[in-house]
Amino acid sequence: MNQKKKRERITDAERKDAYKEASKFVLDIAKLVFAGVILSTITGMNMSEGPVIAISSIVLAALIMFGAYLYYVSIKKY
Repeated sequence: MNQKKKRERITDAERKDAYKEASKFVLDIAKLVFAGVILSTITGMNMSEGPVIAISSIVLAALIMFGAYLYYVSIKKY
């Protein structure tokens, strides 16, 4: 009665679609980080601009590279 269910394997097409959607999501997060930095510098929040821009530039670059990597994996031929 306790039969183990057989795992369904994900197909390559589904995997590519998942990577493409993940890359879109990561790039959208990068856009939000960029917009947040622009808004925080325009509104003149009580923060020094140097460290905020430096940290956000690093985060932005990492998110863009990760999103580009996910997109590359989604279009790569197997």
